[in-house]
Amino acid sequence: MKVERLETGSEPIDSFLKGGIERGIVTNVFGESGSGKTNFCIQVAANVCENGDKAVYIDTEKGFSPERFTQIASDEALENIVVNEPVTFEEQVDAIMSLESVVEKHDPEIIIVDSLVSLYRLQATGDKVQKVNQTLSQLLSHLSKIARKEEIPVLVTNQVYTSFDEDDLELVGRDVPRYWSKCLLKLSTVEQGIRKAEIEKHRSMPEGKSRRFKITDDGLMESDGEGIF
Repeated sequence: MKVERLETGSEPIDSFLKGGIERGIVTNVFGESGSGKTNFCIQVAANVCENGDKAVYIDTEKGFSPERFTQIASDEALENIVVNEPVTFEEQVDAIMSLESVVEKHDPEIIIVDSLVSLYRLQATGDKVQKVNQTLSQLLSHLSKIARKEEIPVLVTNQVYTSFDEDDLELVGRDVPRYWSKCLLKLSTVEQGIRKAEIEKHRSMPEGKSRRFKITDDGLMESDGEGIF
């Protein structure tokens, strides 16, 4: 069975992912602050909207920039993006759990949640952790269900923290986003303007495969002399 993908509009990313982001699953792009997660999301949204399709964008960090969007796509393409900006975890829950009606109204080609866990982190403290983790799992289950039912990609971003036990980066939410995300894509900073995308989990591509790209005014572009590793 052929795997259907949605092009991101970025040549290095599309070639790296064999045509783009997989439909029907949750793809999780994670990394440290400044690694390019929001740029990745805006790149995908801009390409979808420029092609005349709709994108639903749940922005929990006030990271979506219309100015950045229109550097990549036209002003007219902005009319095709549906942005929701929850400011509490409860509002984020409402935004995600009510997506069916949004999908029915707008028929989007992609759903983006940037970031999945920024508001979650504010709630996941003390004796609330287990309950909030259950809610996060429900949200990801719901997003996964919509992705499968509508045969569209769901793209989420995830923050990281340093694990003191292993001195390594760990996803905020740990096992919950790891379980529900069928593709885990790690972004990291190589040098000024240059980023690296690395596969940490995928259904059909090897872990550790990576690709460098650069962030420019026109989007995520080829990094001179750098291919797939």
